[in-house]
Amino acid sequence: MGVRVACAVSGGVDSAVTALLLKRKGFNVCGVHMVNWDYLEEIGRSCPAKRDEIDARKTCERLGIPFHVVNFCQEYWTEVFMYMIENYRLGRTVVSDVLCNQAIKFGHLYRYVSAALNCDFLATGHFARSSCGPFLENLSGSEKVHLLCAVDPIKDQTYFLSTLSQKQLKKTMFPLGGFMKPTVRKIAVEEGLKEVADKAESMGVCFIGKRKSFDHFIDEYLPPSRGPIRHIDTGATLSEHSGIHHFTIGKRVRIRAELFQSAVGIFVSSLDPVTQTVWVCEGSSHPSLFAREFVVSEPHWIADSPLSGSDFACVGFQCQRNHPAYKCVISRYSEEHLLVKPSNPVRAAAPGQVCAFYDGDECLGSGEIQRVLSTL
Repeated sequence: MGVRVACAVSGGVDSAVTALLLKRKGFNVCGVHMVNWDYLEEIGRSCPAKRDEIDARKTCERLGIPFHVVNFCQEYWTEVFMYMIENYRLGRTVVSDVLCNQAIKFGHLYRYVSAALNCDFLATGHFARSSCGPFLENLSGSEKVHLLCAVDPIKDQTYFLSTLSQKQLKKTMFPLGGFMKPTVRKIAVEEGLKEVADKAESMGVCFIGKRKSFDHFIDEYLPPSRGPIRHIDTGATLSEHSGIHHFTIGKRVRIRAELFQSAVGIFVSSLDPVTQTVWVCEGSSHPSLFAREFVVSEPHWIADSPLSGSDFACVGFQCQRNHPAYKCVISRYSEEHLLVKPSNPVRAAAPGQVCAFYDGDECLGSGEIQRVLSTL
């Protein structure tokens, strides 16, 4: 039978090539497709994600491996989506992919493939590397596994994997970590998987997808909560809004010209869930948008804490996936929190964001931003 590996197949090119590489390596591979959102119940029409399931099935048929579908809609709703909704209600920025990976993909899915399919390992199409190798070929029961950045810096997804545990990492393969994305597409085309190779990448919230109007979608789950939009420099009320969940710190705000005009644009500076106030500033480079220090929850350290035996540490950090890792100093703020002082002020650091920490190309772990203490 050989070593049994379940490959999470989404219907996209990354998971298709992952399954291919596993098969080439000689593993006993099966494909598993997750259904985590019930579109039919939501909008009463055919599920747009059905196309992904069909593509995932075709990929497995093309590779000659078994295909399974597992439904985690209830688990996703209670463990991910309701958490998102509550955080939106509080005006917090939500990074759903991090929680989804921890709870669903590397939680429920791994338990399912282990118990129901009798698989030894799980493999995913994430762009990340393991210190034990792409196929865990260097795995040792006594040594800790380190999560390393992918070779392709643009596609690196360690930020979204920064809450994984040693147990999860010792059971997970990341075959794509050593490839550039164009190479992955090239492999797919050469193997006759051109359909998924040419397929557009999924966007939007994890397993919910990209929406024409995400505000309207969230409004279906949160009641209106009116409040003022106020100018952070003058205190003047510029307009009203129907809920702070419509706003994100650092993003542009549209206010009717007859109410207020600015030559440099109006941007969200901060959100106050108690008074439902949206504080705005003029210009995308306004000082209030740049955090000099902020507090994060006690981080989950993947292997070892950089603070072991020290009061502070100089590390890299990333609090937005599309930003590079900046330098910072971390120190103890309280028993359950750390203080982060970036070497240069960071734009749009917001409560709720995941703050991942790095030492070179190693992802050390992450915590959640609780509040910004000072800005420029």
